[in-house]
Amino acid sequence: MEPTRITVEEAKERMDRGEPLLFIDSRNSEAWSKASVKLPGAVLIPADEVQNHLREMTPGPTMVTYCTCPHEASSARVAQKLLNHGFKNVHALYDGLDAWVKAGYPVEPKDSFKQRNR
Repeated sequence: MEPTRITVEEAKERMDRGEPLLFIDSRNSEAWSKASVKLPGAVLIPADEVQNHLREMTPGPTMVTYCTCPHEASSARVAQKLLNHGFKNVHALYDGLDAWVKAGYPVEPKDSFKQRNR
């Protein structure tokens, strides 16, 4: 099964309805070093580190992966890996962080990041 995309508008509507969303920032170390913000409550799991974090993750909330790559390349890879390991309700954020910021939706400083144990 291939991951589906979710638009920033749909993700924001779900947040506003109180649906629990787990944002997964899948930016690589280079993109992360240039970043200043992240989505609310996001956890950092780069595409090449998904395997290291599977035991920490529990099924439940809808997972929304995002990045700043063209065509959501990293976030789609993370979403696919999660789906392959049995997680449900996993979506890549269409147009990623850039679309979220452009829409004026809330972000947090990256220094408030909840990074998963490495």
